[in-house]
Amino acid sequence: MLENVVQMLEIWNMDATDATRRNKPVVTIRTATLRGEPRFVVYSKINGIKKREFFRTQVEARVHQRAMMDKLFARGTDAFSAPAGMTVADGWKEFCLVRMPKLKEGNHTRLLNWWWGHFVEKYGSLYLQDIKAVHIDAFLTRPEWNGTTANQGFVYLRLVWNWLLRYELTTTNPVLKIDTPKANPEHHLLTVAEVQRLLSLTKKSDRLRAWIVLGLFGGMRISEVWRCRPEHIEKDEIFVPIRKSTDPKPRPRFVPILPALRRHLPKKWAEINEDTIKRDRTELAHAMGWQEWPQNCLRHTGASMHRAMWKDSAKPAYFLGHSSPRMVEDKYARAVRQADAKKFWAL
Repeated sequence: MLENVVQMLEIWNMDATDATRRNKPVVTIRTATLRGEPRFVVYSKINGIKKREFFRTQVEARVHQRAMMDKLFARGTDAFSAPAGMTVADGWKEFCLVRMPKLKEGNHTRLLNWWWGHFVEKYGSLYLQDIKAVHIDAFLTRPEWNGTTANQGFVYLRLVWNWLLRYELTTTNPVLKIDTPKANPEHHLLTVAEVQRLLSLTKKSDRLRAWIVLGLFGGMRISEVWRCRPEHIEKDEIFVPIRKSTDPKPRPRFVPILPALRRHLPKKWAEINEDTIKRDRTELAHAMGWQEWPQNCLRHTGASMHRAMWKDSAKPAYFLGHSSPRMVEDKYARAVRQADAKKFWAL
């Protein structure tokens, strides 16, 4: 039955400007399965360019197919000539429909939505083929963004554009034609004086204070801080809820409550996530005299201070939630004096 429907929907006898039968336009409706759910695909081949558009219902697919047929009958294949085609907004919608559901929900998908939301807002009405390297460069070059932020934007723009290129929804990737923005060093270690100032600046905000000290004195990842609530604090440890994961055997995470963490951690705080903290974090960075918040500075500072204090990689590995001390040596071992570490843990 489905084969008959497909054959009926194929357009073989349409008048076209192409000289040979093999180049005549084709518009068909096919079926596909996405994460166990059926999808209807409007497949077209016009002017030698193949295109796929996905719909949840057959009615939507038929409406779109009919619109394409009307356009062909009215204006011929010239109506589909480059640069006309898929817009930036349509390309992003296609990615969200086909690729996004396969990605694990979390910070990665949130950043994808953030970057492409801004990019579509600026260039969504332009066709993919009209986006040049100058557009990418202009988008990533803002006075308030440093190299780390621009580099992150570069990565997420490139990711989607590579997918569009792979599925022949565009013919070029303009992101690859610009120089990769240079990120700031990942391991930005705070000095004891900087930590003291951060503690002073966050006295009146329990949410900011909790975010600061859980990273500094608890060694918690940013995703763990997002999930941590006051009710997870136990006598000597903080139980961090396990996030949704594809790992068949996810490991629980227990954060030891060291004296410094106990001294500075508020008894309660409002929910912490990127949306609730980003504005205050930016203001805090400016108050510190930084253009932007240093990447991973809290956890990396706590890890380095922990190792320098106790001269043992096994203890920091447990402190950080790593399964091997080697990770501490390879990633977190930094030149921190033990005298500075003693001052840090005595704050």
